[in-house]
Amino acid sequence: MSAVAGREPQGVPPCGLDVVHRPVAGRFLVLRPSARAVVEGPPPPVVQHQAVELGRGRRVGHQAVACLRQSPTHVTRSQQSGSPQTPAHVLDDGGVRVEIVRQCIQCRLARLETLQQPQPVCRQQQPSQSVAKRQPLPGALVVRLERKWFVHSTRHYAAPSRSARIHAAYTRPSASGGRDLLAGRINEDDIRTLRERADIAAVVGDYTSLKRAGGRLKGLCPFHEERTPSFTVDPTHNLFHCFGCDEGGDVISFLQKIESLTFPEAVERLSRLSNFPLRYEELSPGQRKALGRRTRLTDALVAAATFYRTQLEGPDGEAARQYLAGRGLTRDDAQRFGLGWAPDRWDGLVRHLAQEGFEHSEISDAGLATIGRQGLTDRFRGRVVFPIYDAGGKDVVAFGGRILPDVQLKTGPREGQPPKYINSSESAVYKKSHTLYALNWARSEITRRQVALVVEGYMDVIALHRLGVRHAVATCGTALTTDHFRALEKFAPRVVLALDADAAGFAAAERARSLAEEVGLREVSVLPLPEGRDPADLADEGVDAVEAALHGTKTAVEFQIEHLLRGADTATPEGQTATYRATFPLLVRLPDRVLRYRYIRDLVAPAVRLSADRIEQELDAEVTAARGRGSAPAVPEPAPARRAPGDVTGGEPSDPQLILEREVLRTALQHPQLLPSAWKLVTAEDFRAPLSRTLFEAMSDVQLEDLGAVLAALPDDAMRSRVRALAMSESRVEPDAGHVAELVARLRAAAVEREVGSLRDDMTRLGEQLGPEDRRRYVTAFEELERRRRTLLEGSDH
Repeated sequence: MSAVAGREPQGVPPCGLDVVHRPVAGRFLVLRPSARAVVEGPPPPVVQHQAVELGRGRRVGHQAVACLRQSPTHVTRSQQSGSPQTPAHVLDDGGVRVEIVRQCIQCRLARLETLQQPQPVCRQQQPSQSVAKRQPLPGALVVRLERKWFVHSTRHYAAPSRSARIHAAYTRPSASGGRDLLAGRINEDDIRTLRERADIAAVVGDYTSLKRAGGRLKGLCPFHEERTPSFTVDPTHNLFHCFGCDEGGDVISFLQKIESLTFPEAVERLSRLSNFPLRYEELSPGQRKALGRRTRLTDALVAAATFYRTQLEGPDGEAARQYLAGRGLTRDDAQRFGLGWAPDRWDGLVRHLAQEGFEHSEISDAGLATIGRQGLTDRFRGRVVFPIYDAGGKDVVAFGGRILPDVQLKTGPREGQPPKYINSSESAVYKKSHTLYALNWARSEITRRQVALVVEGYMDVIALHRLGVRHAVATCGTALTTDHFRALEKFAPRVVLALDADAAGFAAAERARSLAEEVGLREVSVLPLPEGRDPADLADEGVDAVEAALHGTKTAVEFQIEHLLRGADTATPEGQTATYRATFPLLVRLPDRVLRYRYIRDLVAPAVRLSADRIEQELDAEVTAARGRGSAPAVPEPAPARRAPGDVTGGEPSDPQLILEREVLRTALQHPQLLPSAWKLVTAEDFRAPLSRTLFEAMSDVQLEDLGAVLAALPDDAMRSRVRALAMSESRVEPDAGHVAELVARLRAAAVEREVGSLRDDMTRLGEQLGPEDRRRYVTAFEELERRRRTLLEGSDH
């Protein structure tokens, strides 16, 4: 990374603040507002205000602004791989606090260490004392705009005005260094060029240590726990593949999976890492208007989050602070989760946002206020407030509010008690059926564990996250929906629900099973909660108690069967029969007969003291009847067999023919320049395995040197995964033209042998029906095929 001199940053504030940009661990950018600029690494997309961006997700989950000294101080990432702790950053958010993020190389957990500074660093534009004490939201960026401080829950730099802040997927840098409200889609040619030029080894190397192994790089997989490296990176084709967990793809999909980003977010991130400017397609006037409206609503929500957090720190938030302390939360916890306090006033937030320039319609449309007899009034009054972020953690989209216990609201209803929890109304940026609380913080851990834990309350989530159980999420005051399961299925194939072991829990498990089946989620399990207890109570017992409970989860079917059997009358034959038949509606939906029998043998039969075989016979009849009605799976779905690395055919690796086909296809993918001229004569019929034929046909339509085009031509992701593994696996054949020609000749000769066998089978089947002339034709065909086979093996055919 070389230094570049003479680049003058655009729009830097007059106070002489330095700008530090750190998009990925180990890469820094320092811009000084002077005649010379010292640049290391790619410039940020917007350089207008002092800002420092820290890594997100699995790296470091914290962002803040840095008001740095004229000689900026930062601690670079240690290059000693054996160091157990790596100092990552030194930053200052207003002169009173310096935070050093230390990150463990082994487990990637990060912690913040705080030091006190006696004086503000920036002397020309010192923030007020109240601002200086204000800490940034977790996963947020704090920027100074027009001498005011705002908290923006986005990892992109803010423009000089609030209205110019917008998702990166819909913006582009302007000529002056700002961001214009211009673009919808990223230019496809730019995406293609970026994918080709990006250095996948440098990107992946920030997440796992890679070592050279021939023409490729190997390391421990960052997507699952392993001790022996099975993760391979191919810098030539810019691809990666793990032979342990089957994750794979290109450099963009790597960033998507490791940071849980959307495709546009990953492209934007990669463009910044690669210093590659992107072009954007213009928006229509209607799209501009809709996008501008969404941006204003998001800005109103962000400003509201700042207001609530300020109120929590002020005198009016004393009761809320005592309540949080009683629940075991510290001030740092409140800052980490962005908790706030909505004062018990009719229009405290409305007045504040109006002073900030928001219209009443925008405040109402953002779900922050309601219109009643007193006009526009705050929706949240006298409540602890929980900000709800979108899945990417970029924006606050809504809030949840909890009333304080034993506190009478001055602005409460005239009759009755106010609800314990309320949530924002739905808006253009918030849909309850799509949104999960804390998914922005949990998604990396969900990806790592390959399971999501769904609990009921926001405090349950916070209690578990504080304990280190960071794959917990919650719905936002609504029951689980198919969209919730679709959101979770992107990160993990398994969902665990924390449910009460009662009738309500039974119904919730039944509904969850149906929704999961609808979206194709592989498994739904249940964490049964003791009566009168919630996950927060479990967290009070410590992390060992929580992990032990998680290890004791039950499948949804097991949970439901146990509920039905609990307290059932099995003292009489009639009671026994009624009890086991009550489980049939649950079991009949299982497509696997072996799985149905296991539930009968292990749970049902012991409870009713009857033979498992007898119960199964009756269940089989019920399954047959249900299939006739169309209410049960027609055929069992066999569990996918684990294949050997690179086994594109799916056959046994001991089969000589399948081994030969695999080697030929692997060679064609890895060394297309060594293929002989006879390769042009190879057809799909020369391959015995159907999957081999599919791959060959895809390869026939594109240039073999373009592995990305080969993968794109394949019909589905499963096939692409197999082919990618094949292209990146080790070959048993030396990359020599003579060996490759021999492989192709053996493939074609094997096809001829199958033809001979087919003719022989025909002669045997026809027998006496063949006349002398027919027999002569068969003999001639045999001789011709044998000649072709010998010629191929001798290497003289073409």
